[in-house]
Formats: sequence, C-alpha cells, structure tokens
Amino acid sequence: MINTIAGILLLLTFIGLIYYSVKGGNLLIGFLVISVIWSIIGRVPIQTVVSDIFEKSVENYGPTIAIIVFGAWFGRVLVNTGIADYIIKKTVELGGDRPLVVAILLNVVCALIFTSAFGVGSVMAIGMIVLPILFSLGISKNIAIGSYLLSVASGMYLNIAYVNQFHAVFKNIAYDNKYIRFAIIAMAIHVVVMIFFIISNYLFANRKGKVRAWSVSTANNASGASKPLSWYCVIVPFIPILMVAIFKWQPVPAFLLGIFLGLLLTHNLVSYKVAVEKVQKTLYDGVADTGLLIGLLYSVNIFEGAANQVAPLLKGILGGIIPTTPIVLVITFCILAPLALFRGPLMIWGSGIALAAILQSLGVFSNQFLFALFLIPPVAIVASSCPTQSWSMWALSYYKLEPKQYILNNI
Repeated sequence: MINTIAGILLLLTFIGLIYYSVKGGNLLIGFLVISVIWSIIGRVPIQTVVSDIFEKSVENYGPTIAIIVFGAWFGRVLVNTGIADYIIKKTVELGGDRPLVVAILLNVVCALIFTSAFGVGSVMAIGMIVLPILFSLGISKNIAIGSYLLSVASGMYLNIAYVNQFHAVFKNIAYDNKYIRFAIIAMAIHVVVMIFFIISNYLFANRKGKVRAWSVSTANNASGASKPLSWYCVIVPFIPILMVAIFKWQPVPAFLLGIFLGLLLTHNLVSYKVAVEKVQKTLYDGVADTGLLIGLLYSVNIFEGAANQVAPLLKGILGGIIPTTPIVLVITFCILAPLALFRGPLMIWGSGIALAAILQSLGVFSNQFLFALFLIPPVAIVASSCPTQSWSMWALSYYKLEPKQYILNNI
C-alpha cells in the first residue's frame, strides 16, 4: 500500500515536472528540485542521496563533458578562423545565379559542417553568414530560418559531442561503425526532408510571385584573416569524424587534431603570439557556448540518478500500462512525437528523462533500442522545430520570428 501511494506521488510530481517544463521553467533548477522530492518520496537513504545521486552521477559524467567542451572548441575554431565562412562562400559561388540551387547547397553544406561543429555560438556565428544569404535569395524569413535550423539538426546525428551526451543515460553505447551507419541513414532521411521543405516552399513562393532578384557579396572575411584561405581547408570540419570512424581514435584527440589543423591551415600558427591568442580565444568562446548546457546536463544526471533509485516504485505502477513490444513502442513514439516539444515526456533532456528511466527499469528493451528511440525526438523534433532549443531561441529572437509560426512550419 505504501509503495502504491509513493508510486502515485511520483507520477503526480512527474506530471508537475512536465507542466513546469512546458511553461518554460528553468530546467536546471527543476531537475535539482525534483531529484530531492523523488528521493524523499522514494525513501532513499540520505547517504545514497549524497554519495550516489548528487556525487557519483556528476563525477561519472566527466568524460562526456570533456568531449562536449572540445567539440565546442573545435566549432569555434571553424568559425573564428574563417573556415566555415570560406566553405559557405565557395558554396554560393558554386550555385551561381540559381537561387534554389544555392539555397539547397547552402543548407546541405551546413548539415555537413554541423556533423562536427558544436555549440550554440557556432550555430549563431554560421547562421549570421548563411541567413542573410538565404534572405537575399528571396526566401521568406520563416522558411530561411526553418531550413537552416533543419540543417543544423541533421548534423547532430553524426555529431560526436552531441551524441555523447546520451551516454549519461544509455551506458555502453559506443560511437562506433555500427552507430555511424545508423546515423548516416538517419541524417540522409533528414536531409531529404529538408530539401523537400526548401523546394516545395520555394516553388510555392515563386507561384505567388514572392521570389525577388538577389545578390550577395562574398568579399567579406568574417574571421578577419590577413591571408586568403586555401581549398584544402574544407577537409578540417570532417577530421574528427574521420579519425574516430576510420582510425578508431577517441573523440578528444580527434578534436585536438582538428583544432591544430584548423589553426595551421589558416595561418594562425605563424607566430607564438598569434597562436596563443587564437587558442585562448577559441577555447574561451567554446566553453562559454556550452556553460549552461553543461550545468543542465549535470542536473539531468542527478535527476537520472534519483529516477533509477525510485524506478521499482514507478515500474509497479506503470508496468502493466507501458507497451512491452518494440514495434508497438515505436508506433507510440511516432504518434506522440510532438510531445517532445517544450521539453515534454518524449524529450530526454526534459521531463522525458524519467520516462527513459522507467523504460530501462522494465528490463524488456535493449539499451541500443532505447538509445535510438530517445535520440531521434531531440533531433527530429526539438532541434528542428522547438523554440526551447537554445539556437532556435536565438534565431527567433534575433530575426523577430513568431515561435508559433516556426513550429507550424517545421513540425
């Protein structure tokens, strides 16, 4: 009886967390508070709360935080050295005077860049290059922003720093060739949808007579580099993935090699002074880009630790309700996919972390299956069409686009 009451209280507080998330509450604080509440309801011993939930869960996430920081540092190198700018401008030149072709090529190239570049700062910096070009093509603001954010999201399937965040919840999931094959397929589907999104909206606007003549200057060099970059700089964004996939390197040394080559090939190692300034600047910006994200992920880990402690109580309440057949669970996730919006129950970096813990506690589904199931909504739904995503917040605020319009366009 006591366990039943405790399970009901856990569910009620879980619903409260969902409501808090949807209303835009601070998730870092929300996860910390709910972790304490669940520990009390679950009658978790104080020593377990202190040592396991609040200490070990954070300590064990250290390697992943390192990957996130180095990924954001690498992203800043791509931006601050002018490599991303160079690739984008060459893409515009390749497209010539064909606006639709340029729009498609730009977004495909951005998707490729974000297979390695990570961090809201990188998304913002590259967006401030790409979006004005898309606007100048005669593409409406909502479609330009929508297509760019779709391209950013598509790269996340292969992005080492992004994918490694999920290892906090799904242990022993390796970024190996098996995963890469899955990620390439997922990204390809995402890119095809993005291209269809661009073409259909462009043709619709063309029939309405809303496409304007365009011109864009490619003379600027956003990085301020004194020397023009060479064509071989285009290989730099793909160095980390190639080193991990082909040569089986670990992510941190792979990012470090990419950082070194990025600085070397852009003439930023010509002197000790220049090298030190660029290294410090890009590292500082990368850490700043990911600071709040790291805090959120730490709080998610703490909450995941609390959820694991009370999982038997939740299993007792929900064990007979949750589907136990993989295909039924997949169909359920597909139908309910919009519930990932606003950090809802299908968004693992939101209230969905509790659902993930419950499904894991059932012991019915493989870790690989649940990993894929909870990876896709954050990319396909949240990163692509949710205003609570950090880079979406920036784009909607900076370019004065209504969140409702953005959601309806992209969902």
